[in-house]
Amino acid sequence: MKLNMSKMVFVLVITLSSLISLSVNNWFTVWIFMETSLFMFIPLMSKNKVNDQSMKYFIIQSMSSYILLFSIMWNSIKESDFNSILALSSLMIKIGMPPFHVWKPDVMKNLKWTECMLLTTLIKIPPMILINKMIYMHLLIFPLLVTLIVGSVSGVNQLNLKKMMAYSSIFNISWMTSSFMTSKKAMIMFLTIYSSLNVSAMLFFLNNNLMFVNQISLAPVKKKMIINLNLLSISGLPPLTGFYPKWIILNELVKTSALLTGTMILTSILSIFIYIQINTFSFSNLISKKKNNKFFFTKNFSAPNLIILPIMMIMWTF
Repeated sequence: MKLNMSKMVFVLVITLSSLISLSVNNWFTVWIFMETSLFMFIPLMSKNKVNDQSMKYFIIQSMSSYILLFSIMWNSIKESDFNSILALSSLMIKIGMPPFHVWKPDVMKNLKWTECMLLTTLIKIPPMILINKMIYMHLLIFPLLVTLIVGSVSGVNQLNLKKMMAYSSIFNISWMTSSFMTSKKAMIMFLTIYSSLNVSAMLFFLNNNLMFVNQISLAPVKKKMIINLNLLSISGLPPLTGFYPKWIILNELVKTSALLTGTMILTSILSIFIYIQINTFSFSNLISKKKNNKFFFTKNFSAPNLIILPIMMIMWTF
């Protein structure tokens, strides 16, 4: 996506709408900023003409907005848990939270990497704020459990990098929602670290023109090291950067729900396994290229990578 003036304006408006939403207390104002982000994002998707993906995204987002407004108006007449569940369902559709997640990998598969960056980071912030302000924690436990399981299991054996990052984004929705529910410091830390890691991974895929997992094995060793450590950090492997905000969230969340905390830890192990598979495949492919070289172990960085990280994990526990 070449950043001409109109596209720069769209990206700037999306960024400002998401960041201003963090300091707004009125749900109606947050809803306006959320819809502003929607109408700024659709021109970025449609490029020079309207396509199937932009229409699909527009219909899904419009339907979720109508359901949200209907639930809020109904709640003003009669308060009940059903209205809260209806509002939660509409926001789950908007951010692609299971079981309403089917559209997200489908849409992301046909987007450019720059648009995927916006869809998985900034555009998720206003709906998360509304979930935090409007929905009680006891109603969120079951959807968060389903999100953790679906996001981690669906990412197994994904060959398309965009679909893999879509399922990674779905998995991290539960962590992001929990960070909003715990404390403002934890939320800001998680948003900052997760967004920077996510954007850096997608920029790597964009700059190296990567679309599928097996293409990573063709990259130079140094680049393989960078992207594999970045992906492992997104999954929350200690002692990498992405582990620290998740550790803080777990410390706060264990006081509220032991079931949710335990599920987060177990599904994170599966998520780490998915990225270690990519790591193993890319570096074992390097070994197969060096069949005639007796000193391939010294030239292959996968061995020290697999040795140093467990040692650092053991040191961290002490």
